[in-house]
Amino acid sequence: MRKLLFTGLFLIMMVILNGCSEAGGYYRSGKKHFTSGNYEEAARYFSSSIDKNPNRAEYYIDYGMALIGLSRYDEAIEQFDRVIMDKKVPIVQANNKRALRGKGIAYVNTHNYLEAINHFDEALSISELSDLNMDILYYKGYVLISIGAYKDAVETYTDIIREFGEDAQVLADRAYAYQKIGEYEKGLDDYDKAIALQENNYEYYFRKYYLLKEMNRETEANELLSKAAEIEIKTKADKFNLAKIHFYQGLYDQAFPELSESFANGFIDAYFYIGEIYMQKKDYSTAKYYYEKYIEEGGNNSPEVYNQIASCLMKAEDYEQALPYLEKGIKYANNDILRVLLKNEIIVYEKLGDFEKALSKLDKYIMVYQGDKEAIREKDFIVSRLPSLSNGSDE
Repeated sequence: MRKLLFTGLFLIMMVILNGCSEAGGYYRSGKKHFTSGNYEEAARYFSSSIDKNPNRAEYYIDYGMALIGLSRYDEAIEQFDRVIMDKKVPIVQANNKRALRGKGIAYVNTHNYLEAINHFDEALSISELSDLNMDILYYKGYVLISIGAYKDAVETYTDIIREFGEDAQVLADRAYAYQKIGEYEKGLDDYDKAIALQENNYEYYFRKYYLLKEMNRETEANELLSKAAEIEIKTKADKFNLAKIHFYQGLYDQAFPELSESFANGFIDAYFYIGEIYMQKKDYSTAKYYYEKYIEEGGNNSPEVYNQIASCLMKAEDYEQALPYLEKGIKYANNDILRVLLKNEIIVYEKLGDFEKALSKLDKYIMVYQGDKEAIREKDFIVSRLPSLSNGSDE
């Protein structure tokens, strides 16, 4: 009997160990695919590792991250929720932190920004895995900028710098937040620090260029572009950035073939800038063609490009066609471009003669942007076009 019992236990242990070994193999394969950006295969292997051993928190967390890579955000959140436990054990708290970070990222991608912030803050309250704090704070800063909470974003980026030291990307993002609250000199100082840390990063030059333009310091802005143009061209990405410099300098004849070459080299954004060149030339039908090619070729669902297509259609007085592009842009937009899209949407409804819809949209707009005096004046105009309301006001 003892021998049989021992043999039975031995077999059970072997099955368990074999399952754990298989699970570990699947997990390691998943990690390799995840690192290479093959999220489909990564998700498949992580799912298999969970099937073989459902007791490892990291399997669920990494599976959730792979699902985020596949834009399956609700499913990702389900995986993270399986990990989170109300236990004050260090290893559990560490897993909770990673899972809460994952949930926050999923909510960022679904534009549920308040939920994202709540989960990032909860993750930051956990003392374990303090090396994750910089990453979590950076995501939080991004969300705060996305909802227009620029002062809070400045504080968050300042926390990162205070705790982890100066980082070029963090400095550049804080500079943008400073710019949005009107603290231009602080913004310029941060851009200068970012450029000093990464002097070959074109993005920081472009961002500083926008700020100088906003400050009406045209000469300095143009000098900055000239300085950026001196960066040694080593890669195809550098060539694309040089084409963008020529675009910003207004050298369209020079920029056009460079942008076309960049598109051929895989830089889809080049089509957007070609569209912008034709927009500047008031050739709206050709501009629209290139904006649409940008989307067709796999460009981001950018609210800016949808607004530009709508603007081309509005110039052609094709308001009915413009409306769905504005609606798409509004779906993806936040901050400044959202404001532009909402204004254009109101204008389109006015042009279509649907003043009731225009008024409804304008009332919602004014609730958000209460200081927009132009919008308040526009409301008076729309009301005057609605007999029922204008007669009521006379009474």
